[in-house]
This record gives sequence, structure tokens and C-alpha cells, in this order.
Amino acid sequence: MTLSKKEISILIEIVFSILFALIFLPYFYRNQETVFVFSEVIGIVTRIIIFSVIYFSITYSLLEFTYKRTITEDERCDMINSKSYKLGYLLYEFSLLIFIGTLINSSIHQNGRIIFLILVLLLIISIIKSSYQFYLHRTF
Repeated sequence: MTLSKKEISILIEIVFSILFALIFLPYFYRNQETVFVFSEVIGIVTRIIIFSVIYFSITYSLLEFTYKRTITEDERCDMINSKSYKLGYLLYEFSLLIFIGTLINSSIHQNGRIIFLILVLLLIISIIKSSYQFYLHRTF
């Protein structure tokens, strides 16, 4: 099974979402009950940004080094992107409904749980959207 450059790019996004969940999500899970201090949030956001920059720099550099050809965009790619982004948009709307319900039912002191819920919902949506996009690329 040979993968195209676009399919490997989508797999890179899926792997990043999974690595993010394994590396950074436990921090937010452990600190659900605590109120975040601004300096702690700045520290974790800085680590997330550094990890993201290093990860994407290395993976896309390797991708460009191994696949010299450029990605050709055609109508099929446009259709696949629009279908996957439509699914992602619908999932974001659904997660917004869940988030608003959580805000209504929780008190102001549970901001750690709300941050954890937001991150979990965004990761799930990202993985589902990218997986669906990968599936469409393999089947069309």
C-alpha cells in the first residue's frame, strides 16, 4: 500500500493529535480541580507551541525530503476537503452545544474541568476530521 504525499500529510496531523493527547492532556486532567495560575498557563502553552513547531518542522521537512513532487490539487481534493471540513464544522457545533451545557451546569470554580473538556472535544474533532479526510483520499 503506497501512500501519496497528501495522505502522509494527513497522517502527520493525526499522529500529532494523538501525541498531544498522550503528552499534554494528562496535565490538564490532573489539574481539573485546581484554579489555573496565569504563569502555569503561560508555561504549558509555551511548551505546547515549542512541541508543535519542532514536531511539524521535523515531520514536514522529512516529508518534503522523501517526496520531491508537489501535491497536485484537483476537483477531487476540493471535494474531499469540503466534505471533511463540513464534518469538522458539524462536530464543532455539537461540541459548542456540549460546552454551553457544561458552563450552565457548572460553577465558576471549575474552570479546570471546562478547559479539559474543551481540549478533549477539540482533539476528538481533529482526529475524526483528519481520519475522515484520510478515508476519503483512500476511497475516491
